[in-house]
Amino acid sequence: MANEVLMPKLSSTMDVGTITTWFKEEGDSVEVGEAIFEVMTDKIAIEVEAYDEGILLKKYIGDDESAPVNSVIAYIGEAGEKVPDEMPGAEAEAAPEKAEEAPKADAAPAAAEATSNVVAKNIRATPAARRIAREKGIDLQKVNGSGPKGRIQALDVANYEEKPAAPAAAAATDEGELIPWSGMRKVIADRMLNSKTTIPHVTMNAEVDMTKLKELRGQLLPMVEEQTGNRISFLEIIIKAAMVALKSYPEFNAHALDEGIKRFKDVNMGVAVAVPAGLVVPVVQNASAMGLSDLTKSVKEVTQKARDGQLMPQEMSGGTFTVSSLGRSKVQSFNPIINAPEVAILGVGGMYDKLVLTETGEVKNVSTLTLSLSFDHRVADGAPAAAFLSTIVDMLENPMSLLL
Repeated sequence: MANEVLMPKLSSTMDVGTITTWFKEEGDSVEVGEAIFEVMTDKIAIEVEAYDEGILLKKYIGDDESAPVNSVIAYIGEAGEKVPDEMPGAEAEAAPEKAEEAPKADAAPAAAEATSNVVAKNIRATPAARRIAREKGIDLQKVNGSGPKGRIQALDVANYEEKPAAPAAAAATDEGELIPWSGMRKVIADRMLNSKTTIPHVTMNAEVDMTKLKELRGQLLPMVEEQTGNRISFLEIIIKAAMVALKSYPEFNAHALDEGIKRFKDVNMGVAVAVPAGLVVPVVQNASAMGLSDLTKSVKEVTQKARDGQLMPQEMSGGTFTVSSLGRSKVQSFNPIINAPEVAILGVGGMYDKLVLTETGEVKNVSTLTLSLSFDHRVADGAPAAAFLSTIVDMLENPMSLLL
């Protein structure tokens, strides 16, 4: 009997997976433990291995196509075994939809018209997608489906926006190149859109005089390198200062949930890392219990694994606060987007020189860095956010306190 290949659930928040690449074609032999496809979760791409050996008899979705977790996406078995022509479960879901597609004969004309506005016959869509379409008054014929064989899924309808009619094209135009939303870029786009549109962001900026911090880092460099083999950077010291400040302002070490605000005692620190396909946020678990040496080692390890594409889903879960750094760029400040369900994120800009007037009337050149705190205004107000950010700045400008 042929064995089912299911879309795996690779993280607690994953509902749908997208196949980025099949490593096997129909008719190819498969061994236990051999990678057969790569799936894009809601966080990262993961290679999935076979649990059975045999022949890949059937694939129901192709590259860049999606399916719900635990749905059958392929079969592995012996050559010549019979398997369904259609993806199992697709027809079962479609059956109850047929009752929705046309109103009953004795239904009032107004009801019939309302139904036809949002549900079209012969449209492949999940029941959830049809329900959302009815609620929003969306014509499913205008929605592009991202599911198997173009089937419209709930997320397709939720993200649908009516586009205005395009103006008449000029006589000579550059048509450009269309790059479809797919893979990690699609996941990032959806998560950022959701965060920005559902969370009332407020961003505050503050400058840091880096004079004493540069001196401290110079003193710590040989000691930390001897203990860990890693060179401590300003990022690890800034992370340490943020975690110390969170002890006094625990409202920012929290998650905003439907049922309320969940505060955490320990800080699981997310560190935003740029990778070729986009951005990932590995998490240093229980970072608040670490000294600077252990913190440096842990941050270096997770960021390197991110760049090498070796992160596992559990290494990107459970974050309670995030730091995003553009420290090696020319960008002085930016407005980071909160990594939901967290309630705050600290952006770190690039270092720059600035002329300042001292208390004695002397003009001097100072190395400066800008911190940008974005926070969820549902959870906290401006006054505690300003005090939290000011505390971080004070510690960085007098960094010996971080060693106590």
